[in-house]
Parts: sequence; structure tokens; C-alpha cells
Amino acid sequence: MAMLAIVVAACSGVQSVSPGPTPSVSTPSVPVTPSATPDSPSPVSPIPSATPSEPPSDPPPDDPYPCGEADPACLSLPVEMKRDIIVTDPVPCGGETTCQLKVDAFALPAGAGVPGGAGRPVVVMIPGGPLPPGNRSYLWTLARTVAGHGAVVFTADYRSSPAYGGGYPSTFGDVACAIRSARQKAPELGGDPGRVTLVAHSFGGFPGTVMALSATDYATEGEGCLVTTGEGRPDAFVGIAGVYTLDQIGQEFLAQFFGGDRATAPAAWDAGDAAVLAGLEGRRTPPVRLVAGTNDPVAPPPSAEALAAILRAANHDVEITVEDGATHETVLKKAATVDAVLAAAAAR
Repeated sequence: MAMLAIVVAACSGVQSVSPGPTPSVSTPSVPVTPSATPDSPSPVSPIPSATPSEPPSDPPPDDPYPCGEADPACLSLPVEMKRDIIVTDPVPCGGETTCQLKVDAFALPAGAGVPGGAGRPVVVMIPGGPLPPGNRSYLWTLARTVAGHGAVVFTADYRSSPAYGGGYPSTFGDVACAIRSARQKAPELGGDPGRVTLVAHSFGGFPGTVMALSATDYATEGEGCLVTTGEGRPDAFVGIAGVYTLDQIGQEFLAQFFGGDRATAPAAWDAGDAAVLAGLEGRRTPPVRLVAGTNDPVAPPPSAEALAAILRAANHDVEITVEDGATHETVLKKAATVDAVLAAAAAR
């Protein structure tokens, strides 16, 4: 299930609805092969926006293998799931509504002989958008697979759009809250709170990149987070089929997100711009791993190459994995994607 608003109606297979103002997100219109010179990425061309779709409802709570689309591969994984862990007080979620953000936890049971024992790496996964909170279930297959290889994995809500209570800085604060919450809850599942990798799919690549690069820990600025201590930034970042740079996102949406256009809200825009953050003095330099599919019309390899070029110019540690034939959705099930997440999570 794709989460980008411009393509979600085509990729989710459900009826589209109009929950609020439709953000415009610019993305590639056709699949593009990887550039021969990754430091000079191919241009990313925009396509028209579309109305977000309502996500499919979650599987029933008693479903023993809640794998998004009932992926049979999950049947062989002895991974235990703790679902709907509330991590915030009620927060604004669009209009007059409020909601409590949640995470789900996945881990092999204690005594499963997992390498690393009580020091299992921790992974936090955030979905795409912009859609309301509660769309994390399509990541459950990937989460269970990564957890089945010995990580402790959390899939997390966040408010991705002003239409759903997000924007600057609340969207970043929500992701930081999820990371901080994962650090607190990881030890009881055998995880190492000092080793947290953020994994972001699709539009989630935008806040994910900010979390990885920003000198600001937005956990200190978020609203309603129930965990009030701990680091809200990741120790590594993996972007999967992601949109990362501001030129790939519609300017009207960004003006709503940042509370004005770049001329009227320059500080907010700079705070969310990877090209600015990557070169700041005192910048963070966690390892960054990017995965892209050659048959992805939403975020093909040039999307990853654009971010990689920015990071390499600032001497960041960045690598790209290109999956031949993978689409925006199927890239989530590729073995190389799982390997990229596990390698980033295990690195110190």
C-alpha cells in the first residue's frame, strides 16, 4: 500500500475520500533507471496530485498473524506482537478531532537464541502519507520479517499533514516521540535502547531525513508524548522508496506545513530542508542507507540519488541499494531491503 497522497488511490485499491485539503506532492511520473553518476542525479519531474484514500481497516485484534495483506510468509515467523501501545496524550488530529498516537512492537520471544541477546538492535518504522494516523499496518510484514532476524521493531503513528494535526514542528515531534518511546520500551523486549534505526517509507522519508540530520531533538518540542526523557533522534536512518528533498514536494503543501512560504517562514523551511541540514556546522552524521526500485513511479532511484548527492557533498556516510524491477510497494518485501535495514541496525 503506497502512502503518498498523489498515488495512494491507485495503489491502495480502496475508494478515495476527501478528508481535508489535498496536499500536493511532486514525484516522478515514470520509472527511471539508476543514474550512471549518482553524485549528479537525474531530475525528478512532478505529476498531478490526487486525493488521499481512506486506508483499509486493521485486521481484528485476535488475528495471530496481522501482516497487512495477510502475507503467508508471516506464518513461519515466531514473532510476538504487542499492538496499539499508546505513546501520547490526546493530540489534535484535524478539525475538531483528537487522537492518541500508537506504536506496535514486534520481537522474537525471550530465549529464542537471537544473536545479541538483550542487546538486540531496535528499529522504528514510519509509514508514508500524507494520511491520518493509524496507517502503519501495511508495514507489519516488513516489521515481522526484520524482527524475525533478531531486531526489536516498532511501527509508529505520526501526523504527516496539517490536515491531520501535523506540520512544523508537530510532525517531527511525533516521530521523535516514537523513537523516544521505542528506546524506553525496547529493554523489556531484549532491545538495546542505544541502537535505534529509523526506517521510513515513501513520504515518511521527508520527516525521517530531518530526524536523521537535525541538530534539534524534536522530542523536546513535541506535544503530548508520554515518554519525557531520552533521545528522540535515530542512530541510523534507512529510507525505502522515499521522498526526501523539498523539491519533490508540492510548494502549496509545504507552505501549509511550514506556516508560510519560504520567504515568510525561512527558519521553518531551513529546519526541514535536507540540503540545509546536511551542511550545518555541528551537523549529525548517522549512517544513511537508501533503497529504491527501478519500477517505482513514485520515488525511483533519482529520488534517492538526489539525497545521496547532498549527503556525499557534506561527507556523510550514505549508500544506495537499487532493486531491479521493484515497485513502490514490492520493494518493501525484497530481501535486499530487509538486509539493508538489518545492516544499518547492527552497525555501530
